[in-house]
Amino acid sequence: MSVGFEFLTQDDERLLLERAVRVRYKPGELILEEGSRRQAVFVIKSGIAGVEVAHLGRGVGIRQLGPGAVFGEVSFLESAAASASVVAREETEVDVIEGTYVHSLLGSVPGLAARFYQSLAVMLAKRLRENTAMLPPLLVEDVPQVRRFHGVRTGQVGTTDLPPKLVEAVEEFKTEMMGADRLVKAGKAGEPEIQAKVSSACSMMMNRLRDQIVSDRHLEKGLGAYVFRETFSFFMLSRLLERAYMKPRGYAGDFFTIEMIYNDEPAGDGRLGRYIDRWALDIAACRAVKNRRGVLSAVIQDALRANAGGTMSVTSLASGPARELFDLFSGPPLPDLKATCIDIDNQALTYAAGIADVLGVKEHFSFTQDNVVRLAHGRGNTMLQPQHLIYSIGLTDYLRDELVIKMIDWIYDRLLPGGMAVIGNFEASNPNKAFMDHVVEWELIHRTAEDMHTMFSRSKFQGARLTVRTEDAGVNLFAIAQKP
Repeated sequence: MSVGFEFLTQDDERLLLERAVRVRYKPGELILEEGSRRQAVFVIKSGIAGVEVAHLGRGVGIRQLGPGAVFGEVSFLESAAASASVVAREETEVDVIEGTYVHSLLGSVPGLAARFYQSLAVMLAKRLRENTAMLPPLLVEDVPQVRRFHGVRTGQVGTTDLPPKLVEAVEEFKTEMMGADRLVKAGKAGEPEIQAKVSSACSMMMNRLRDQIVSDRHLEKGLGAYVFRETFSFFMLSRLLERAYMKPRGYAGDFFTIEMIYNDEPAGDGRLGRYIDRWALDIAACRAVKNRRGVLSAVIQDALRANAGGTMSVTSLASGPARELFDLFSGPPLPDLKATCIDIDNQALTYAAGIADVLGVKEHFSFTQDNVVRLAHGRGNTMLQPQHLIYSIGLTDYLRDELVIKMIDWIYDRLLPGGMAVIGNFEASNPNKAFMDHVVEWELIHRTAEDMHTMFSRSKFQGARLTVRTEDAGVNLFAIAQKP
């Protein structure tokens, strides 16, 4: 039925809406406030509204509602306060049916109560399934490459079979690190000297592992397990590497890990922790993460100039801290921009909403909790008006090709003619890959420029203009496609 209750008859619907009051709301206007005890059933006639819950003092969008959607039914059912707020995203008309009238109909029209509550049960069951997909253990749903728990190390190499050069490198690394620790303890060296000693030892170890795997590819797992076992106690003193390994949000590159890299402030445990962290923050992969922030800001700036004369709509998928967007608001004049940040992690959205609040640019942003993989499969809740630019810079590294192509198709369908898609991915020649894979367990799907071209050629962008570029460290690729 058009009012969202699938078991109601046309007469049932007519009776329900007979006494409804139609109210018009402007963009950003509150329709129903979280905690309100108003007993009513609300039906969206036109427009789009967002459902928000308060998290750490911020409103975080958890779904969007379009024409025919019903809300307020749970409060009506339980005679309880509203569990979320509903805010108009655009000009929205809502039919409001007061609870007293609904109760009188349910008690007077034969069979209506059974049909009404059956419809309500189905509606709530669907919503439960959707909400289950948002639980932290499912941060990256349907992604077999992401390991939510640390796996058993396989492919062990016997001591006598270990390459002598690798064994020597491991022993040299431990000796150098213990020597640096003694220098710090004794206070006999300055910070630059200690940093140089630690950075040299860490780089030597990382590069030796990489080179050894290149020459003994068939022993990769065993070599990785050996270096992991022998060096783990040192590398985990770094705050960044420890968080990436522990994956408290379900995967290594969560919003706070990325924010650590952006902030570039070394910290760690013990006497060597911050020195190892300083080294980690300076490796090529981390420099690439810092660089991609500037690359995306520049791409958006170029699109803004090309779109002069109108508000530009931008959507970030798996948005994280969204610093590349906030950088655009660092000073006047403020860009004529409306940004939608979509992430499955409500803590990431809350964090980004806090940045928007501090900068005083909340009206330029909306934050929506959704699973991008589910969106690509047509099972998400987010509805977008046609966009000028849609991008993702930290997600496809975790997705197999078929899922990336589905996501690219989803982007294509939501772009205006001439709109741009930007997809970022770690490059296959990343010099830190072996270290990330085997010591930190930050395993990503690395791709070449040719791989990016191939995926776009298999998508709805087939034949469209496509360029692939890298940031200054040469570790992150950016595929930029324009919809015809």
